[in-house]
Amino acid sequence: MNFRSCAREYERHHEIAAASLAYKCMEVAYMRVVYSKHYSINRDQNELQSTLQMALQGESPSSSASDVDNLNNQAAMDKFTLLRGAGTHVACNQVISARHRTNFVHLLDFTQDVNYAMEASRKCQSAFAAANMIMEEARNGECITSMRRVIDLSFHDVDELVGLVCTAMKAISCAHLGGARD
Repeated sequence: MNFRSCAREYERHHEIAAASLAYKCMEVAYMRVVYSKHYSINRDQNELQSTLQMALQGESPSSSASDVDNLNNQAAMDKFTLLRGAGTHVACNQVISARHRTNFVHLLDFTQDVNYAMEASRKCQSAFAAANMIMEEARNGECITSMRRVIDLSFHDVDELVGLVCTAMKAISCAHLGGARD
């Protein structure tokens, strides 16, 4: 079972505190994926930018400054700009899509992983805020403290995360904040 389905299952059973921890685990997992892909993504991005710059510089001679000077009115200038822009996009699309499809796929996958990490972070914070209100009403300071340690942890130390999640889950269980399964 992955972290997302685990978090959703906790939410379904109204175990918001545990859902928050599951979302934190999901956030950490995706951030570690993003972190490990970062170097190769920079390479892909630089290669795509270089290709784009070459495609833009390789524009047809009709885009020279003297051609622009020969345009006498604003309507002609607007038409020229529109046509030049369309040509640039077509040329760039042909050059980039033909030679760098895998670079785009890598960038899109990376972007999706970043989005998943940010979504998990947002859901973690939201679930924690809801659980925090419940724990404050029940005066469960130990739960709040143990969960806060998990929430504030960086994605770099997975071993510490696992230990803190176990501690927080025990505190949640002892405080009877488990929801429908208690």
